[in-house]
Amino acid sequence: METEHKRDRFDLVIKIVTAIGAVMTGIFLPLVFHISEEKNRESHLYIETMTQREKSDSDLRSKMFDSLIGSYFGKGMETNPEKQMLYLHLLTLNFQEFFDARPLFKDLHKTLTDEKKQERLLAIAREETNRQVNMLTSPDREPAEMVLCVTDTEECHKAGTFNLKIKQGKLLPLDVRLKEVDSSSARVRISVPPQTFPFKTAEFSVSFFDTPFMQNTKLADGTRFSFILKSVDTKSQIAEIEMITFPDAYMSLRDRPYFDEMLSRLGSENGGVQSR
Repeated sequence: METEHKRDRFDLVIKIVTAIGAVMTGIFLPLVFHISEEKNRESHLYIETMTQREKSDSDLRSKMFDSLIGSYFGKGMETNPEKQMLYLHLLTLNFQEFFDARPLFKDLHKTLTDEKKQERLLAIAREETNRQVNMLTSPDREPAEMVLCVTDTEECHKAGTFNLKIKQGKLLPLDVRLKEVDSSSARVRISVPPQTFPFKTAEFSVSFFDTPFMQNTKLADGTRFSFILKSVDTKSQIAEIEMITFPDAYMSLRDRPYFDEMLSRLGSENGGVQSR
């Protein structure tokens, strides 16, 4: 008798708990669904708003770019270097990651005969270069400088070495040799010691009109660096060159990475997905 009574009490408790559970489920389950739907709605609204903002911004920048380029090449502008410098300045300020203005700078520099105007043009180019250098550097990634000359002397050598920090914290000795110097550029030859790294010897010109975002070199392991021309002495054939190392996560807006490269980068940053 007592056993049956206990069983009845147990069954009653089970029924009460089940009923309470059903009530709680009926109350909280719709609430959970509602919260989830609200979050999805907010996420969708956020994405839609950001997409519209990006489109508006792209349209505005496109119109601005067309206007500046059209004005730069407008009728009579070849006789108005002051206005040309103004438009070049605006182009570099607003389109630093999209537009390589180096050819326009070099062409205008050749046509200028007034020394003060040449200096002003160089100042505009240096301002943009310094802005980009400041964006790329940090206390643990400072620029490295080197002074080279075309012909060896006691005070100056025609070749030197930059220690480039590549992936996994290794240092790659980057040998630089100065080949030629003119009033606004220097020609250099870049190589690495044999069998140290897959790098093909390269020779290129470094000018005052180069910017890191546009003129840079990407190695096989993803390390990216850029050379900046700081000063030249055409009489003594000397050039001062600076090397900038880019952050590991840097990706130019002009880059078009493969899908597996993007997955690999996301995986390395999030500790999750890895490409195969």
